[in-house]
Amino acid sequence: MKSGRAFLKLIVFLAGTLFFYALIMMVAFLSLLGLNYEFHRSHLLNKWGKFACTVLGMQITVKGTPPGPPFFLVSNHLSYIDVFLLFSKVRGLFIAKSDVKSWPLIGSIIKSCGILFIDREKRRDITRVNRLIQHNITEDQGIIMFPESTTSDGKEVLPFRSSLLQYPAEVKMPVSYAVINYSTGDGEEPASKAVCWWTETPFFVHFFNLLKLKKISAHITFGDQKVIMNNRKTLSKKLEECVRSDFIPVTK
Repeated sequence: MKSGRAFLKLIVFLAGTLFFYALIMMVAFLSLLGLNYEFHRSHLLNKWGKFACTVLGMQITVKGTPPGPPFFLVSNHLSYIDVFLLFSKVRGLFIAKSDVKSWPLIGSIIKSCGILFIDREKRRDITRVNRLIQHNITEDQGIIMFPESTTSDGKEVLPFRSSLLQYPAEVKMPVSYAVINYSTGDGEEPASKAVCWWTETPFFVHFFNLLKLKKISAHITFGDQKVIMNNRKTLSKKLEECVRSDFIPVTK
C-alpha cells in the first residue's frame, strides 16, 4: 500500500518536474527575443515548489512575512525538500553544494535552471560564487543560502559558515532569515529520520521512503527583523543567533 502510493507520487512528481523544466527552457529560449528570463524563471520555480509540496503531501504553516526580491535569505537546513518549501514561498535561486549536480534527474534540471553551485573543496571557488551572488540579486529574484552547509537530524542548528556572506556584508545589505521544522503524523516514522536527510542512506532510497508518508507538516518562520553587518563573520554569528532563537528541534 505505502509503496504503491509512493510510486504513484513519484510518477506525478517526475512528470510535473519535467513539465516545469520544459517551461523554464522555453522561457530561456524566448529570452533571446527579449523576454525577461529572471522574472519568469523565478515565478516558474515558485510554481514548481508549490507543485512539489502538494505532491509530497506537505501541509505548510507559515509565520512571518517572506521577503520579496531583491533579497538575501538564510535558513537552517534539514532536508532536500527544504528547497521545495522555500521555492514555494519566495522567488529566488539557491546556492547548492556541487555534489547535488550528480543527483538523478533533479541535479541536471536545477543546473540548467541557473542554481548556483559551490565546490567547498576549492577555496578559490568562494570568490567565484560571491561574484555570482552579486550578479543574481536583482529586482526579479533573490538568493537563498543554507549557511550550515549540510543537513542535520534537526536536534540543533549547526554552526554557520560565513564565506558566502561577503557580498551582503560589503554593501551592508539587510539579510533575512527563515527557520524550518518538520513533523510527521501518528504511526509514521519520525521526521528526524523520514524527512531529515543526514545519514548515509542514498538519496533516491530516502526520497522513495519519504514519498510513503501520508503527509508532512512543514513549519516555516520568517524572521521579523533583517540583519545588517559590515563584517561577514559578525553577520554570520548574528544570523545564527537569530535562527537559534526561533528554532524548534525536530521531535516527531
